Amino acid sequence: MNYSISYRKKNNSWQYIISYKDNRGKWKQKSKQGFPLTRLGKKRAQDVAMEEIKNLQVIIQNNINNDYEDITFYEYAQEHINHLKLYLEENTILSYNRALKKFKGLYDIELSKITSVAVQKCIDELVEYGYSYTSLKLYIAFLNIIFDTAINKHKIINTNPLKNVDIPKMKDHKEKRALNKSEFNDLLSKIKNPKYYLITRIAGECGLRIGEILGLTWNDINEVNCIISVNKQWKLLKNGQHGFGTLKSKNSKRNVIVPIKLMNYIIKYKNENPINLDNRILRYKSTSAVGTSLMRYYNKLGYAISVHELRHTYATQLIAAGTDWETAASLLGHDVEQTMHTYAHVTQDMMDNAKSIINKIF
Repeated sequence: MNYSISYRKKNNSWQYIISYKDNRGKWKQKSKQGFPLTRLGKKRAQDVAMEEIKNLQVIIQNNINNDYEDITFYEYAQEHINHLKLYLEENTILSYNRALKKFKGLYDIELSKITSVAVQKCIDELVEYGYSYTSLKLYIAFLNIIFDTAINKHKIINTNPLKNVDIPKMKDHKEKRALNKSEFNDLLSKIKNPKYYLITRIAGECGLRIGEILGLTWNDINEVNCIISVNKQWKLLKNGQHGFGTLKSKNSKRNVIVPIKLMNYIIKYKNENPINLDNRILRYKSTSAVGTSLMRYYNKLGYAISVHELRHTYATQLIAAGTDWETAASLLGHDVEQTMHTYAHVTQDMMDNAKSIINKIF
């Protein structure tokens, strides 16, 4: 590495100035002042300068981009999130911003100087605060994305500070709960709110996601053939407003069979309620707010479930009843591999049931 060091007195202190050629062949300078104007002060300036030389050598040897050498963790993370806004859904960006706030202890540290110790301290604080394993997993995944991007894309750092960090083991992971038929009917019998009742039935008997349910308009309902057309969803858009948006994936666009009894209820609901200006069946503003309200409501009725677990209930009953994987995947808006992976436990339940029957017969 080509470099030179000079020392001078500035503002009643010693200052060192390092001139060096970076990995792109450009001459640059780094300087630092504030060392006491004494012999020991100059010796300290010399020691610190040599440490800086070693750091610069590592940067150049590993082809690290030192255009970002002074950027802080917060500045880089914010820059990365702003870039992702062009490609990701607004809800994902909100999740990233929530995750970023959990690592305030790293905000003012230069990205190239973040250590495993600093990262570990942040994670330990989250554990002590009592965040669930699921939340911690999401926050750490975000952190990993930031560091990996800094390594592989921008060449700012050459090692991931998460590499030697202790990450909490899974303790509170909760499997999705599927209600059986009698439990689902019992839940329905206790619901007095007609809108909540309709959402619950569509989720549990058609398997729609909450965003898909709130995005339904009356022209999506084929009353004659008992079919719901899922072609859009209600969600948070990039402009910060809620509105109609694209579905989760290409497989999500589908036609779903509606049980005759449910279709009769939907027609009854239509006749008893005025049609909204935007033609939506259920005119709620926020999917997350409705989801939270429904979870609380179900809990009061004795069922600690989310509305998404009613979709799980639908899928489990479909497969347990013998619906083939391809048809189940089509109705759920999944691909076949994802459906088989998510609901493989159902086939085990079926095998256990078969075992019980065989033992009774023979």
